[in-house]
Amino acid sequence: MSQEGVEIVGKVIAAWNTGGIDAMLSFVPEDVVWYPFPEWPDGAEARIGHDAVRDLMAAWTDNFDEWTSDAQEVRDLGDRVLVLGAISGRSKGSGVPIRQPFGYVLSDFRNGQFGEAHFFLTWKQALESAGLSE
Repeated sequence: MSQEGVEIVGKVIAAWNTGGIDAMLSFVPEDVVWYPFPEWPDGAEARIGHDAVRDLMAAWTDNFDEWTSDAQEVRDLGDRVLVLGAISGRSKGSGVPIRQPFGYVLSDFRNGQFGEAHFFLTWKQALESAGLSE
């Protein structure tokens, strides 16, 4: 299962960067549980379902032009996959370039999809969430 999870992560990142939210959601079941960054202004509680994920991602990405995600490291954790990477874009209106490290842990892999995602604004938080250290 773990190698399948790593392969799914690669497909998810490629889908997001080439086709946006709708392409990415093809790798997410309707009952997905999505946890935003702990610092998220509207709270870090779970969002459930495609519409909730779409709304959450729009609240973030609507502030940027050219928004992309990249994975610098992908770790197979058995039934989970840890991704350490960065998000990049340009602030809408000002054009100021933004690059923010971030990490996430995906789990509940089934039928070529992932059913749960936890996001973090730092690699340290993501590693700690996965029970690892730098």
